Amino acid sequence: MGVTGQKQSIQQVGALFLLIIAAVLLSFGEGSSKRSSGGNPDQILFHGIIPVLVASVLSGLASSLCQWASQVKKHSSYLMTVEMSIVGSLCVLVSTAKSPDGEAIRKHGLFYGWTLLTWKFYLTWLHGFVIVSALLVTALLQFIF
Repeated sequence: MGVTGQKQSIQQVGALFLLIIAAVLLSFGEGSSKRSSGGNPDQILFHGIIPVLVASVLSGLASSLCQWASQVKKHSSYLMTVEMSIVGSLCVLVSTAKSPDGEAIRKHGLFYGWTLLTWKFYLTWLHGFVIVSALLVTALLQFIF
């Protein structure tokens, strides 16, 4: 059931499930730069390339299912956007809490070791985050009004 009590289609539930799997695969094998700096090709393949490829395929499939559910089945895309943002946020929080990077953040703070170049990439990321947040707020307002 969605936030408003509207029952979601099996395609929307499947899309959310695929997004969760994609998020888990992307966080699989993540670790601090000390651990990932090794050049073992098997480790790079199985903890980097393959999970990202599978996550990308699942993300594309989930996007297709979302579009199909909203266009063919006429389900609310606003509600689906809210649900995906909530699930994505929870996946990021759990991943950060359980990863070595999350431990480093708790120990040294979020901005430990940042340089001017890091701030530049952060601002680029922040721009994308603001755009996604604006889409979420727009979806909520359109849903309400």
